[in-house]
Amino acid sequence: MTTPLELKQLADAKTISASVQPIWVANHSLELLQLAVRVGGIGIYESDLEQRRTRFSPELCSILGLPAGTEMTYEEALQLIHEGDRAAVMASVEAAARTSVNEGTWHIVHRIVRADGAIRWVSTHGRRHYRETPDGRVAVRSIGTVVDITPLKEAEETSHQGRLRLQLALEAAQMGTFEADTGATEVIIDAQEARLLGLPAETRIVTADELRARIPLEDLRESKAKKERLQQNNHAYLHEFRLRMPDGSERWLSAHAAIRANRIFGVTFDVTQRKRAEVALRESAERLRIAVSGAALGVFEWDPATDQAVWENDRMYEIFGHTRDDGTVSLKQFVECYLHPDDAAHYQGALKEAMRTAGTFNATCRIRQKGGSQRWIQIDAKFQRAATDDPLRLVGVVADITARKTLEQEAEELSYRLLTLQEEERQRIAQELHDSTAQHLVAANLNLMSLKSKAGGGREVVELLDEVEASMSEALKELRALSYLMHPPVLQSHGLRETIRQYIDGYARRSQLEVRFRSNPKADSLPFREQQPLYRIIQEALANIHHHAAASQVSVDLRWISNRLHLIIRDNGSGIGCKVPHGESELLRTGVGIRAIRARVRQLGGDLRIRTGSLGTKIHVAMPAVG
Repeated sequence: MTTPLELKQLADAKTISASVQPIWVANHSLELLQLAVRVGGIGIYESDLEQRRTRFSPELCSILGLPAGTEMTYEEALQLIHEGDRAAVMASVEAAARTSVNEGTWHIVHRIVRADGAIRWVSTHGRRHYRETPDGRVAVRSIGTVVDITPLKEAEETSHQGRLRLQLALEAAQMGTFEADTGATEVIIDAQEARLLGLPAETRIVTADELRARIPLEDLRESKAKKERLQQNNHAYLHEFRLRMPDGSERWLSAHAAIRANRIFGVTFDVTQRKRAEVALRESAERLRIAVSGAALGVFEWDPATDQAVWENDRMYEIFGHTRDDGTVSLKQFVECYLHPDDAAHYQGALKEAMRTAGTFNATCRIRQKGGSQRWIQIDAKFQRAATDDPLRLVGVVADITARKTLEQEAEELSYRLLTLQEEERQRIAQELHDSTAQHLVAANLNLMSLKSKAGGGREVVELLDEVEASMSEALKELRALSYLMHPPVLQSHGLRETIRQYIDGYARRSQLEVRFRSNPKADSLPFREQQPLYRIIQEALANIHHHAAASQVSVDLRWISNRLHLIIRDNGSGIGCKVPHGESELLRTGVGIRAIRARVRQLGGDLRIRTGSLGTKIHVAMPAVG
């Protein structure tokens, strides 16, 4: 690259005259210089300021995208300078004329516009020559060199953009940077690092001793060991440590560092929230472990893709009668070897639906342990993914509910026994009322009729005897109705539908309610042990409607749908009892009639749903039935 001094020597070596010769004319003394100009791609220009003409060397023509040997006016040459830099170039030239040192010499980095429109960065060194005139000094000639520095400027811009992006990334990630000599006692930090360390943002140097005083001893020891491995073996330095802040609080920081040219460079970021979350997770896991242990729950995880299960605790092995050496079981093994055949269809259907919806899975079923014992278990689980693209997995708990199921079975048997005793007692009382009490009333009524025929006296005596006779006849009729209701003899002789129809007719007459009854003929094919509870359910429901619902219309439907019998009783009353927040009336929860209905539904192995509100009440019983 040609310097201004070399150009001055070049100019001094020639005689300045009115007829200026091109500086690139072959000259033996300048051959070496010309070779350097060509090899270095240095462009040279020369302007005759009196003639207002400018000529360019072949190298400069190449830089400007002009044909070799191009010559143009001085004004046209100025137009090659980028309009955004033109004023600065002219200002630099004018300023050079006013300096006493290197008079007329100037230098500037600016942009030029090539003939093809491309913009290039160049470094221009120039010098103006002057002539004294009566009117003062006048610039007569200007020479200079032009070097294309576009690659350098682009590299600088790329580096600047890289530094800017790095700075933005560090700020976005709230990461600070630091550097220090390997044996230095001071660390150079940036503003973000200062904030992380709890120092003023303008702090740029911090001593190692100042930082050590704020870090717990165990963290310092671990950091020292990692630093030694970094310096001796170039192992990656990654250390998380606690730092006491000026306000007394504690902050967790994570530092990453590496050695380059005997200097340590690193970044630091705040991991306090993550550390707190980890502590909270550990505490939560410990609480869960205690809860699971206290509740005797087994914890498992199942991968549907591989059909592999993981049993998380010993309780899972205990529930299945396994030891850890026996291992876990897959779904296929569970269904084929452990699950009760009667529960398999329901279990697999519920599992398939839960997998389809990626929702919860709940199942109660019987299993046979490895040793042969039968147990009842309850499974509560949920399908979930560890991450968005991860496969589904089922995570849940298993409880052995055999003891509860045994108690429920005993309670059902006791309830059934109580209902049986109740029916037997009703039958005995009904029989006693019919055979004894009713006969006494008949005899008394006959004696009264005999007494009436023999009695003389006046009108008042006769009327009194008529009233007594009417009362006894009404009592006898009510007694026979009560006996019938307690044990309807037609249930076994005429079937369920006719018995219900007779009861509803009498109920409608007594209550003055409009009652509609529809039934499926298959209802009469039910076993007597199922007909009797259904009849009692209808009795209890209609009694509740009469006493509590203030209804005018009632419907009773017996429907047979897909091997299930549905008993639906509706009324248009105001609802049963007072409403409570959960939508079920107080009477529905505590009433004797409702409890009796629930017990009989359990006896039938069915389901009971009751809906009550301002538009009336609906009692829906669904029970298995085989026609």
